[in-house]
Amino acid sequence: MKRIYLTAIMALTFAATSWAQQFEQLWATGSAVPNGTQQLVKRPDGMFRFAGSLNAGELKIMTTAEYEQGTTQFLKPQFVDSYLINNGLSYSVTSDASQPGWVVSFQEDTYRFLIDPNSRRLTGELMLPWNEVLIAGSAFRGGSDRVEWKRDNMLPFVRDHENPYVFTWEGELGIYNNVVEPGRFKLEGQMTWGPRELHPYVQDESLLECTQMRTGGDDTKWKVSQQGTYRITVDLFNETFHAELVSPQNAPQTSEPTEVKSNETTSIVPSSMKVREGTAASIYNLRGIRQPALCQGMNIVKQADGSVCKVYVR
Repeated sequence: MKRIYLTAIMALTFAATSWAQQFEQLWATGSAVPNGTQQLVKRPDGMFRFAGSLNAGELKIMTTAEYEQGTTQFLKPQFVDSYLINNGLSYSVTSDASQPGWVVSFQEDTYRFLIDPNSRRLTGELMLPWNEVLIAGSAFRGGSDRVEWKRDNMLPFVRDHENPYVFTWEGELGIYNNVVEPGRFKLEGQMTWGPRELHPYVQDESLLECTQMRTGGDDTKWKVSQQGTYRITVDLFNETFHAELVSPQNAPQTSEPTEVKSNETTSIVPSSMKVREGTAASIYNLRGIRQPALCQGMNIVKQADGSVCKVYVR
C-alpha cells in the first residue's frame, strides 16, 4: 500500500511539473511580426509580455531565436483560426513547424499579449491610453489617516505631451506617523479603488530599485525608505516604472543665519499663485538655493518675522 501511495504522489508531481512549463526565453515570429522575429519580455512572475506593432498575418511563438529542427518548440493555439485579440486561449507545445499560429487581422501599433506558462494560456489586446494615473497611499501627506487611505486625496500624474502612455509625478514622499501602512503607495487609473491599478511584483519593493510593474493582480505596494522629493515616471504600454530621488529632505543651506520656529507648517497652493511683496523675507528650494518666487514643487519660505514654513505648489 505504501508503494502504491508513493507511486501516486510521484505521478501527480510529474504531472504538475510537466504542466507548469518553465521557459527561459520566447520569441514571436511569423508574417505578422515586423522584421520577422522579436523576443518577448520575461516578467518577474515568469510570464512573457509583448508590446508593439504587428502587421496583418500569422503570429507564432517559439522557444529559440531561429528555427532549429529537433530543438525548437512552438506554442500552438488549441483551435484553428485563433485570433490574437482574446480573453485567454489555451495552447499546447509542438515541434511541428507547420502547425498554425495566432491570427492578426489588421496592422496596429499598440498590440499587447501575455503568455502564462502556468495556465498555458495566451491573452491579447489592443492597448488604449488611460485618461489618468494617480498616486494613492500613506507615503504622502494627506494620503491616509490611522484607519484607511483617502481615495479623494490621490495626487494626479501629468501625461507626456508626445506619448499618451507615459505619465510623470513629482512631489514629496516619506514615512509619516499616525497613518495606516506608513510609507506605502500604489497607482490608480481612476479616482477610486480599481478596476485599473498598477502594482510592483513584490510587496514593499523599493521605488528606487523597481523597473517593471504590472496591471492588476495582487494588491502589493511600493515602499518609501527615505524622505524627499521624488520624480516617478510610468509607461503604461510597456509596464515600466522609474523613480528618482530629486532631493532628500534637508533644511535649506544659506549663507545667512536662519531662526526656525517649531510651529512649521505646510501649505498647498496653485501654481498660478505668486508671493506678494512684504509677505516673505526669502524663498528657497529644497537644495537651499534662493528663488525670486514660488516654483512648482516644495518651497521653503522664511517669513518676515523669522518663522519658516513649507509651501507646496501644484
